[in-house]
Amino acid sequence: MPSDLRTRKFDRFFNLLDTDGNGFIEAQDWPRAAEELARGFGHAERSPRAIALRETYEQVHRNICSSMDADGDGRVSRQEFHDGLHRHVADPALLDRTFRPAVDAEFDTADTDGDGVLDGAEIQRVWDLWGMTAEDAKTAMKHMDRDGDGRISRDEYYATWREYLLSEDPDAPGSWMLGQL
Repeated sequence: MPSDLRTRKFDRFFNLLDTDGNGFIEAQDWPRAAEELARGFGHAERSPRAIALRETYEQVHRNICSSMDADGDGRVSRQEFHDGLHRHVADPALLDRTFRPAVDAEFDTADTDGDGVLDGAEIQRVWDLWGMTAEDAKTAMKHMDRDGDGRISRDEYYATWREYLLSEDPDAPGSWMLGQL
């Protein structure tokens, strides 16, 4: 039985992906999410980073969300999303294969100066685009910055996302990825 914490985390993730708020994740939500993130970081629609992010997000939809669509209606309901994510978190290696490319493309989009880390302004912009409050973003940064250097490395970023999906511990750094639950 899924924990209440994991249910809340999956709900928050679902809401982030359901870009039109219609209660379903559909194929068009993925490129829309990529476009919003890329545009929020000043990347033109046809820029290499915007294209890479969109293509990677679309691949995630084809590989993951399509398999979550239990009733075959071409869209993923909240329950189908929960059921599908539970299958993925049951196999962390599967999670790594399926989600890591999208998280890496997301990181590359946010790393506007190309220095291989997200500074406070870059990560803050991610959270602003995701609609997080300033307080939630500050708390998330504190938890995400595992080495305390004030910057988020690619590995810290992925580890936090991974922990967000896998951990049942409300105090784990990843549990703060999308704000206080």
